[in-house]
Amino acid sequence: MQDFNNCFDFSRTDLVLRLRSLADDLEVIGDATVVPLPTVRLDRWALAKRAVPCLIGTPTGHPRIDDGRPCFSSELYYLDPQAGLARTFSRWYRLGKPVDLAHFDKRDGGWS
Repeated sequence: MQDFNNCFDFSRTDLVLRLRSLADDLEVIGDATVVPLPTVRLDRWALAKRAVPCLIGTPTGHPRIDDGRPCFSSELYYLDPQAGLARTFSRWYRLGKPVDLAHFDKRDGGWS
């Protein structure tokens, strides 16, 4: 995850192009613009969830989460622990102190 030049099995350039294409497509939905007919058909479909890379932690200054309350971030797209920066789908984060992984080895397994 630390090497953004090959992130999520895409090169950085390919990831940027794919995200830009998604944003362009979403921008024209509902406009008078004609959306191209997809070539792929999906039968027997259902809405589902899947795991994606994200951050967990206790935020300070988040617009919707109280300071110190544990949270999961939205999908993670960029992580540079050395620079103390992360970018999720919804925002940039300034990274503080990382969790001590031994903390999760305790029986209580909590966020205390």
